[in-house]
Amino acid sequence: MARSNKPVNPGAENALDRMKLEIATELGISDRVRSQGWSTMTSADCGRVGGHMVRRMIEQYESSMGGQTSTPSGTTATSGTMTSQFDVNSK
Repeated sequence: MARSNKPVNPGAENALDRMKLEIATELGISDRVRSQGWSTMTSADCGRVGGHMVRRMIEQYESSMGGQTSTPSGTTATSGTMTSQFDVNSK
């Protein structure tokens, strides 16, 4: 099956682009993106932005569920995110 860079919901494309630029700003690479474009960015920078986007989308989804997350043991936790327990950068 071929991969597609198109969002599942085409109406969300502008919101995803805004989120991408917002995260690039937080990471300090937005000036290079604005002047040179995404095609000149390193794969590490693009992956970092994509990883933060996924993390933020998971956090937004979890908060819309009422703040309850499932832990690997099957119990329910009320703080953190599903990915935070596996994030090596937060320890």
